[in-house]
Amino acid sequence: MYLEQKFSDASLYLVIDNTNKQSDGIYRVTSKTNKTVIDFIWPDMQWKSLDDIQYYNESAKGWSGELLGGNSPKTGLYNKENIDFIEKLLEVPIKKGWISEEYYIWGKLVKAVTYESNNGEKASKIFSDFHTGCLGFMLFPLTLLLNTALRSGLVGEKKIVVVGPIEEQSITNKTYSG
Repeated sequence: MYLEQKFSDASLYLVIDNTNKQSDGIYRVTSKTNKTVIDFIWPDMQWKSLDDIQYYNESAKGWSGELLGGNSPKTGLYNKENIDFIEKLLEVPIKKGWISEEYYIWGKLVKAVTYESNNGEKASKIFSDFHTGCLGFMLFPLTLLLNTALRSGLVGEKKIVVVGPIEEQSITNKTYSG
């Protein structure tokens, strides 16, 4: 099986297979080096298809988003094209790491933007997550203004969390404010 081979290094990964539990359906891989979690969500019973892949880390509020389920047309069978696509997605948490740019107002998280890391520098954007709930959606024009004010530093506080790659055991997760 692809995932068992991919994450067979017991010095790097802890694997919990809950795919046989109807209420869970997640094949979870946790890094032993930086605590990054990679979830493979709802594979079918024969492991021929997969609904989604997500990764996150307890030290960062930014996460990958729904890499297959919501943001990608690649759901479907485990064929060569899809395996190549999954390999490309997994390069970020395993080989590159990522950066979570987090914006706070009065100590409350408002927005988190996730970027690929290029040796600790921001590379391409992966996902933006607004934490304003329904109010942010209903007041969309104000949300745009708030977003501009946050990015320019006029309001709030910005925090940057650099999550190192799983395979780089010498890189630890770092947090910067400002």
